[in-house]
Amino acid sequence: MKLLEQILSELGADTLKSFSVVPGFGGYFRSIKGVAEYTPEKIVLALKKNKITVEGENLTLAKYFEEDLLIKGNISGVKID
Repeated sequence: MKLLEQILSELGADTLKSFSVVPGFGGYFRSIKGVAEYTPEKIVLALKKNKITVEGENLTLAKYFEEDLLIKGNISGVKID
């Protein structure tokens, strides 16, 4: 994870509120406080101040540990509110 944090830092990203999406597999999301909405087509993740909306097909919550969340499925879009 150090490499990911270094890359995000150099790009000017907030490493505490970052995510990665792998097409056809799912996504890894950090600093998640909770799940506000969950369907196989849409998952709304609650952050401290914002929300992340993940849309796609066959979405499932795979693992949640220490505010990190793995979502499996075909993600077609991510929106930060």
